[in-house]
Amino acid sequence: MKITPETYEKMNKEFEKEGLAFQIKVPTQEEIDKWQEESQKAPYIEMPPSRDLVQEMWEKIGVYTDEEKEEYKNKTHIDRLNKITN
Repeated sequence: MKITPETYEKMNKEFEKEGLAFQIKVPTQEEIDKWQEESQKAPYIEMPPSRDLVQEMWEKIGVYTDEEKEEYKNKTHIDRLNKITN
């Protein structure tokens, strides 16, 4: 699909039709072509490796298996109940 100034004009009409309170500046065809050319030259940025922050928390307290997690949850729940009733 070729992006043209008309593309932006159509988007602005859609925004207006949907009642959105903003408009996009309509660039010239030269600006669009320059942006597309520059974006093709841009280096690819690789996503950093994902982290499981909850698992990291469990590992910090020394809990690794699902069974250990359940045991830990039950123990802390019982400890909290004991504090409330005493």
